Amino acid sequence: MGEMKRAIAREQTTRYEEEQRKRDRFSSTLVIAASIIAGIRLARDENISRPCPRLATVIADSIALAKAILDKVVR
Repeated sequence: MGEMKRAIAREQTTRYEEEQRKRDRFSSTLVIAASIIAGIRLARDENISRPCPRLATVIADSIALAKAILDKVVR
């Protein structure tokens, strides 16, 4: 009985580590895609050098869109 608990725990640990490696593998891709999307959306704004609500919103939306695109591509 104790062996099964250890086996299950090992499987869960292995699965978690594999998912973490996948996230790490695509993190740079996600950053690049989100940066391009945000850059295109902010191209016509005159002053983006200081933080403002619009800048934060565009960045958050760009990250969400890049994640959705990456999920579709990977699956």
